[in-house]
Amino acid sequence: MAKVNGKKLNRRVAFRIHEQANLFYRKFDHDGQMQAPENFHDLLGNSNPPDTVSPQALPDSQSQENDTLNVNISASGIAFTAQEPLQAGDYLMLRILLLSNMTAIMTCCKVVYCKPSNPYENDRYPYLIGAQFVNLTPEDTALLNKHIDKTKTQQRAVNGLLLSLALLILAMPDAAFGLLMGLIHHVLEVVLHVAHLMFEYAEYNLDHVIEHAFHTDTHTTQVIVFYILCALGLVGLYFIWRIIPRHCRRAGNSLIAFWCRKKASCLYFWSQQALVDKIKIVGIGVIAVSGYAYFGM
Repeated sequence: MAKVNGKKLNRRVAFRIHEQANLFYRKFDHDGQMQAPENFHDLLGNSNPPDTVSPQALPDSQSQENDTLNVNISASGIAFTAQEPLQAGDYLMLRILLLSNMTAIMTCCKVVYCKPSNPYENDRYPYLIGAQFVNLTPEDTALLNKHIDKTKTQQRAVNGLLLSLALLILAMPDAAFGLLMGLIHHVLEVVLHVAHLMFEYAEYNLDHVIEHAFHTDTHTTQVIVFYILCALGLVGLYFIWRIIPRHCRRAGNSLIAFWCRKKASCLYFWSQQALVDKIKIVGIGVIAVSGYAYFGM
């Protein structure tokens, strides 16, 4: 159980969200021992920027600022990637800027764990730090809870739509497959038609430009326009060859990172269940799959 502003909060059931954030942290070291500073509120109320906090306020401290990265945040704590390892029990002063709505939160936290990060994350930092909020102010608590509730509502709506779509596909697989193929055929037909119109428009205008600029006959004009279009097509293919593989790799890494996060969340959820609950989950899953295989196929 974690405490936020004196209230107990179970980290196991705290709703977590993945966010893009800019993060700054500073480690406290008081008299060679890692302990919670007594003047947290004075430090948080300091009007100076974090880089200019006096050495007397933060003796033997270390600081690090990360560029935009993925953080996992809840009302009780945060997980973020870092370039340097931290020890469990370290105390940090933390400044978080959530980029989705430009919400800035400054608080202190205690490091709970440090482990290797997901290698497929875009930020590429080698360590994943998990920290528990120590003295989140009421104002920042309200901001964070509002943001989490908003994100929770959006995720529930999206998950509901995806679940409805999955159930519809499972209920009518033939109709869903036919609808998907029809949609792909329609989109491909529209794209090819638009590409053909663009080609005809470009060829028509180039014919007039070449004919009026160089006073060529029809055959010569068509030959010149043909080679110009071939050159433009090769240039376009070159840029596509340069751009598409990079975006495909980025999309692949994003999907793998999403899969790794969901896998870790499922494994954590499974590890927290009692034996009876695990038996119930397996039993319900077997019954659902058997029922679908018997009645739906």
